[in-house]
Amino acid sequence: METALEEAWTLSDVWILRSIGGVDPVHGSSLRQVIATADYLNHAIPLEDEFVTAVSRLAAAGLVEFDVAADRYWRTAAGQSSAAHRGTFTAGLAALPELPSVRPPQALPAGVFSSAVASYLQGST
Repeated sequence: METALEEAWTLSDVWILRSIGGVDPVHGSSLRQVIATADYLNHAIPLEDEFVTAVSRLAAAGLVEFDVAADRYWRTAAGQSSAAHRGTFTAGLAALPELPSVRPPQALPAGVFSSAVASYLQGST
């Protein structure tokens, strides 16, 4: 799987980049907010491995940062100014920088992603 991560950006990477809000740990998005925005943008909820892979790749490219323990995901200045936020997902894909080599994604702690999805689907805050 490591080589697949290094090959090319995917539409899921653009989708997740666009779903992450805020520009710092205080104003960043919670995982639940990222999931809600992803559903709004693409009428779908990302799979956990899709999310983790995208965040790992985006962080390696310097476009996002995150603090899993604080439940915060945010765009860096480079991520905020990226043209990947405009147009279709395909146009966003073309606007991403060269994909750096990244390690396989780190998994979220057990149950964190499914709890955020359940919270979103139940409509709680």
